[in-house]
Amino acid sequence: MPKKKNDHNKIKAVLFDLGKVLLSFDFGPAFRRLEKHGAKNAAEIRRFFVRTGLEVLYDGGKISSREFYLEVKRGLGLEISFTRFRAVWNDIFTPIGPMVRLVGRLHGKKRLVLISNTNAMHFDYVKKRYAVLKKFDRHILSYKEKVRKPDPRIYRRASAACRAHPHEIFYIDDREDLTEAAKDLGFHVHTYKNDLRSLTAALKKKGVL
Repeated sequence: MPKKKNDHNKIKAVLFDLGKVLLSFDFGPAFRRLEKHGAKNAAEIRRFFVRTGLEVLYDGGKISSREFYLEVKRGLGLEISFTRFRAVWNDIFTPIGPMVRLVGRLHGKKRLVLISNTNAMHFDYVKKRYAVLKKFDRHILSYKEKVRKPDPRIYRRASAACRAHPHEIFYIDDREDLTEAAKDLGFHVHTYKNDLRSLTAALKKKGVL
């Protein structure tokens, strides 16, 4: 039976999350390094970030990098320069090889857009360090957009960056609450849990691979 004319053109763009999809991350070592610059241990430092919501404010573009640093320094009683703090804060990422290679396979075949709840220090660091980010046509970043996932506004901006309607976009994220929010808006979604086989199957089913 012949394939329908638009079977393999339905998905025009693939929307990728960053953390735990393209790059894994672990704040544990950063918190342990910060221990050396103050009186609080790593567990207390972790609780500080949860309690204060400073990272959420920073990711949402509500405070600058310098303001974030000063608030953390004051709140934790740290003796640390901005340069050293930035190095500690950024050294948390590891590339996820199979997903990086997947981006390479899709590059040039579909429009690729990155969407991430992230902050200026982290993104400046990973953009310089990981060449995979250069393969994306656009980056939709919470700190620049001043809004975080799962707010519908950031998904609408991602759709515009994809130059496609939601039903023409395949979105990959590691958090089900975020993929469900996008699904409610009409996106095709996949919640990635370190299972490349199931993701590849889903992409093939939609004619992306």
